[in-house]
Amino acid sequence: MKKTAEKGKKIVFGVLLVLACILMPQKMTNAAGNTVPTAVDNLTVSLRNKVNMAVTDNGYMRVAYDGSKVRVEYYDTQFNLQRKGSLDLELPIWGGFYAGQDAYYLAEAQNNTEQSDTKEVIRVIKYDKNWRRLGAASITGDPELFGGEVRYPFDYGCVEMAESGNNLYLVTGHEGYVDAGVGQGHQGYLMVQIDKTTLKGSIVDCNLGHSFAQYIKSDGAQLYVLEQSEGGRCTELSKYDTASMKKQSLSVLEYGGFRTDAWAIACYASVDDLAVSSSNVLSVGTSIDQSQYDNVTSDMPHNLYLTITPKNNFTEDAATVRWLTDFTGDGASFLGVKLTKINDNRFMLSWEETGKTQKITDNDPLSVSILHYVFLDGNGETVSREFTAPAPISDCHPIVNGSKIVYSASSSNTVAFYSIDANSGAFQKKVYRIAGENAVWSLANGVLTISGIGAIDIDKEAHYRYPVSSTARSYSYSSADNSWKDIRECVTKIVIEKGITSIPEEAFYYFSNLKEAEIKEGLKSIGKKAFYACENLRKITIPASVTEIGEECLATGYYWVGSEEPVVDAKIYAPKGSYAIKYAKQNNIAYTETKAAASGNNSGNTSANITRKKVTVTALTSSKAGTIKLKWKKLSGADGYEIQYARNAKFTKNKKKVTVKKAAATSKTIKKLKKKSRYYVRIRAYKKANGKTAYSKWSAKKSVKCK
Repeated sequence: MKKTAEKGKKIVFGVLLVLACILMPQKMTNAAGNTVPTAVDNLTVSLRNKVNMAVTDNGYMRVAYDGSKVRVEYYDTQFNLQRKGSLDLELPIWGGFYAGQDAYYLAEAQNNTEQSDTKEVIRVIKYDKNWRRLGAASITGDPELFGGEVRYPFDYGCVEMAESGNNLYLVTGHEGYVDAGVGQGHQGYLMVQIDKTTLKGSIVDCNLGHSFAQYIKSDGAQLYVLEQSEGGRCTELSKYDTASMKKQSLSVLEYGGFRTDAWAIACYASVDDLAVSSSNVLSVGTSIDQSQYDNVTSDMPHNLYLTITPKNNFTEDAATVRWLTDFTGDGASFLGVKLTKINDNRFMLSWEETGKTQKITDNDPLSVSILHYVFLDGNGETVSREFTAPAPISDCHPIVNGSKIVYSASSSNTVAFYSIDANSGAFQKKVYRIAGENAVWSLANGVLTISGIGAIDIDKEAHYRYPVSSTARSYSYSSADNSWKDIRECVTKIVIEKGITSIPEEAFYYFSNLKEAEIKEGLKSIGKKAFYACENLRKITIPASVTEIGEECLATGYYWVGSEEPVVDAKIYAPKGSYAIKYAKQNNIAYTETKAAASGNNSGNTSANITRKKVTVTALTSSKAGTIKLKWKKLSGADGYEIQYARNAKFTKNKKKVTVKKAAATSKTIKKLKKKSRYYVRIRAYKKANGKTAYSKWSAKKSVKCK
C-alpha cells in the first residue's frame, strides 16, 4: 500500500504541474535594444492565416504561427516592438487566431485516423487579454449528422471565427471517414458553435459537398457564411438565424463544368473574402469567364469579381456581380484579395497581381511587390481612384484602428507593417530587416552588414508565391533562389559585425556579385556552403575566434576535372596559426597570414586596430580661471583615453597626464592649473587585451591660454 500511495502522489503532482503550465500565461519579454520581430513568411495567401493582428490599448498585437510556436508581439502605435513572447501548441495542427470582444481564441486540431467518434478533433482555447488560459472547448465528430464524422480537421479549409451573442462560431473544412468505394474520405463544410461561458461546443452544420473555402461574419442575429462550393459549382452565400440556426443558401457566382463522379474538378475561381454593410452582403474573389469554362486555355485570364446581395432581399435574383478588372489575356491571376470593413458604408478592397513587380526601393525586399487598393461604399460602388504602393498582399487580414488600416507582411528576413489612411488612401510603412532572433541586416552602397547578438538564423528557403486561382498548368523557379534573392544581386561586400557568433549552412548561397566578405572578431563557426556559388568572391577575412568552418564553405559551384575537388577562387585572410589558416592549408585554398589578433574569448577586443588610429580633438577651451576643457570625437574600439598636458610644445615642462576610463567619454575638464599660463594638450586612446594595454597615436597637439 505504501508504494501505491507514493505512486499516487507522483501522479497527482504531475497532473498539478501540467495544469499549472497550461493555466499560467507565457512570459512576455520586454524588447531590448537587440530584440526584433520573428520573421514568419506569410506572403503566400492560403486558406489558413499564419499571421494576424489586433488592436490593443497601446497600439497593436501581432500573432504569428512560426511552424512550431505561436509568437505574440506587442507594438506601439508607430510599430516599435515593445515586448514579445510565445505559446506552445496544445494540439499538433495550427488552425487560427481570433480577437474576440473580451477574449482571445486559438483554434488547434489533431487528425483522427483511428476514426473514433469520441476523439477530440478540434480544440478552441480561450485566453484573457493578458494571455492567461481560461479554458478550452473540445470538439468531437458527430456521427448522427451527415458529414459530421471527422478524420482530418481543417482539411482544405479556412479557419474563420465570429461572435454572436454568447456564442463563438467557427467555420472550416474537413475530411470525413474513409469511403470504401473511393478509398478515402469525402471533403466538406464544417461549422462549430461554442458557448463562450461554459466552453461547451459541438458541430452544428456540416456536409461532404467539397467546400474549398469558408468565411463567416456576424450581423446581429444573423450569420453570413461564404463558401467555395466545388460540389455545388458556385460561390455560395448562406444566412443563418442564430436563434434557430435555420439556413438559407444561394449561389452568387455560378461555375462552369460538370462533375460525373466523386472526384473534384477545377473551379478556375477563388473565394477570398466577405464583409457586411448596412444594407448588403459583399463578397470578393477571382474567376475566369465561366461561360468559357469548356474552352479554357493557359492564357485565359482571371478577373476580380464583387458580389452584392441585399440583406432585405436575400435571393439569387437580387444578388448581382460586378467585375472590377478587365484582363483579356496572358493568363492574368492574383496572389491575394482582401476586403476590409472600415464602417457600414466604407470598405477597402486590396489585391496583388501575379507576376507584376517593380525595382526594389529603400533596400526593402518586399517593395518589389505592387499592392493595389480602392475604396468602395456599402453598395459595392467604387468611391476612389485606384491606389498602388510598394508592398505585397499577405495572409494577414487588414484591421482598422481609427482612421488607419493596418496589416503586416513578412518574408524570411523582412518584417513590415503597413498603414493606409482610410480617408485619403495615404500609405506608410515600417520595415524590420531580420537576420536572427537578435540580429538585423542593413544594405548600403552594395555592403550587406549583419549585426546584433548571437547566431544568424533565417529560413533560407525561397518561399514561392502562387496565385489563389489560375489557368496555368505549371510554374518554374530557379533552384538557386533563396530568401535573399531580391537583394543579393546588389551585394558586393558582406560584413559580419562583432556580436554575431555563427553563420549557418548556405547562408549566402549564390551571391553572384559578392567580391569580399569581412568577418569581425567573435564569430565562432561558419556553416557548410555558407558562401557557396559566390563565384566572384575573392577575399574573405576570418578572425582568430573562428574554430569551425564547414565543407565547401567557399566553393564556387565548379569542380576540377579528375580530382573532382571544388574550385575556390577566394583567398582567406586570417591571423597566423588560426583555425582559418589551417582550414585553408587542408583544402588547398589561397591564404594570407595577418598579424595575430586577440583570441575569440575577447569578442573582438584586439589591439592591432587601435595602434593605427588617432583621436581627433574638436575643441580646447578655458572658460574658468585655472581650468581647461578638452573635447574630442569618440574613437571606435577604445576602452578609454589618456590626456597629456604641459607648459611647452615639446611636453617637457610640467608634463602631467590624466586617464579617462570611460569609453563613451568625449570631454574632460582639467582643474587646478596655473592661471594666465599657456598649456599644450594632446590625447590618445587605449585598449586592453590579453593583459596588455595598446595605445593609439597621439592626436595633433592643441594649445590654449588658461584664464
